[in-house]
Amino acid sequence: MLREVKDTLYSVIDRIGREKIQADVVANINSSQNYIHIILAECIANLNVGSDPDNNEKAIATLGEALLHFMLTVCTIPSERKIHVEDVVVDVIIPNLRGLKKEPERSIIIQFIKDDTHLSNVSRLGFLQPNYENIWLVCVRPPLSSKYTTYCLLYNDVEFHNNNNYSNIIIDISKFLGETGDNSLKFIH
Repeated sequence: MLREVKDTLYSVIDRIGREKIQADVVANINSSQNYIHIILAECIANLNVGSDPDNNEKAIATLGEALLHFMLTVCTIPSERKIHVEDVVVDVIIPNLRGLKKEPERSIIIQFIKDDTHLSNVSRLGFLQPNYENIWLVCVRPPLSSKYTTYCLLYNDVEFHNNNNYSNIIIDISKFLGETGDNSLKFIH
């Protein structure tokens, strides 16, 4: 499944053009919203995930994670990915683990919820990030309720009320870094 998701993602990215995406996002960070929306929609339409809803959700969450990794790289946003801390695997830390330990109010943890096990492990992130609003969960569908900042990969207007659109995540990361005074966000031309 992982190979198919990555192949599908990079096929869509290559069709659009990596350099074009990077140039547009460097020129205007808000263009990341449109690219994420287009890439996500096209990849989901092209994925052959079968009829198992659990596999569908895992594939879509994996797609969202791979797309975030690509966008973080394109935007040169500082991050560490797949960090093992004690017995917890953290999907993404912005800007890095050292900064998170030193000044948690200036750091974000982004965790992708791929199944119920991932969701049940979220509370364990509190030992790293005591500021719940700085733990951002990315779910395929909106959770019933959450004290964490939540982004939804799929949504409709009825379900979306207290959640953020995943297409905005790069813009929100950029705003967060700007508000916290992080000057490591640099765009490469």
